Amino acid sequence: MRIHWFTRREMTDLCSTTQQQIANGLCKRGYSLTIINPDAEGTHKLFPWKHISLPISSIRGLQARKLGANMKKYLSGGLATDFDLAIVDWQVAPFIIHELERQSIRWMLMDRSPPADRGILASLQWPRWKRAWKMVKANPSAIGCVVSQAHREFVLDEITSTTNQIIVLNAGADMELFAPAKKNPELTLVYHGRLDRHRGVMALPMFVQKANAAGIDCHLLMIGEGDAYRDLTEMQEENNLFEVLPTMSQVHLAQVLGRCHIGLLPMPVTKVWKLASPLKMAEYAASGLLILGIDHTGHRVKEGRQPSWIKLIEQESFHEAGIQWLKSLENEDLVKLSKQARSHAQKSMTWEICLDILEDAM
Repeated sequence: MRIHWFTRREMTDLCSTTQQQIANGLCKRGYSLTIINPDAEGTHKLFPWKHISLPISSIRGLQARKLGANMKKYLSGGLATDFDLAIVDWQVAPFIIHELERQSIRWMLMDRSPPADRGILASLQWPRWKRAWKMVKANPSAIGCVVSQAHREFVLDEITSTTNQIIVLNAGADMELFAPAKKNPELTLVYHGRLDRHRGVMALPMFVQKANAAGIDCHLLMIGEGDAYRDLTEMQEENNLFEVLPTMSQVHLAQVLGRCHIGLLPMPVTKVWKLASPLKMAEYAASGLLILGIDHTGHRVKEGRQPSWIKLIEQESFHEAGIQWLKSLENEDLVKLSKQARSHAQKSMTWEICLDILEDAM
């Protein structure tokens, strides 16, 4: 099968791991894949898929519109080679779905996250998101892909689509790359991902400071980039209990995570994070990390009681209750729970599971 994936995501972006893993998996399974996105020509030469580069606006708020218009030109101008299926990110779907249907090309909608921006950007994005899903509803043969059961229920509530048109593709982890290693001698907490304020990351330095004041000898690593990066690095100069590291390769990240003990999920109780399937959760578990986070549906691995290697706490009492949980852990607990986390990841958090579901839908 020949697949074209029309995406706003740039493969050099820190948040592109999911797209890369799905794309790599499809190629390994024998599909002929072409990625159409804004990346410059030549930047995909080390990837196993073909690449088409299309221009994008430099103005936030107009980027998807400009890219979508260029994708439509690509499709309608005879530039596209024959293909059997289009995977279309919701950000560009409203601009190209009608052209795909005019050419009788089957398509699937990919929704890895509803609009995460706030303010005026969100007001521009939500109508486009709803329009994309209404296009799924209007086409009985179309399928939409979401990241979690909560995300699926949210779409059903908002769009009242039919249940058999929505599949859940949970984020996974590369079990060979992310694996437990010899742990650091000091209890090490870690957060990796976007260092953006709306992700709750500013609460983490104070948390580790309070934990040490309570007699818990621990250290915090924060890995990534974002609008809080500069302030966090300045705070680091006055506080040697945590360290801020820039974005690193997946190989380097896996080595760092394998030596840590506890992965942090500070994302607050908001609409976007309640619907999420955090990639970092799978990578933490695969690396044998216990998980400490805010309690909401986006951080739960299943409904009801969570596994003992996950501790989820109400947002208002995260510091106090989190410190009490750290105090309760013995070295034997860390070893036992680390093995349980790794075992769960191997059974339930691999990319192969995600790809099996996607392949069945295709």
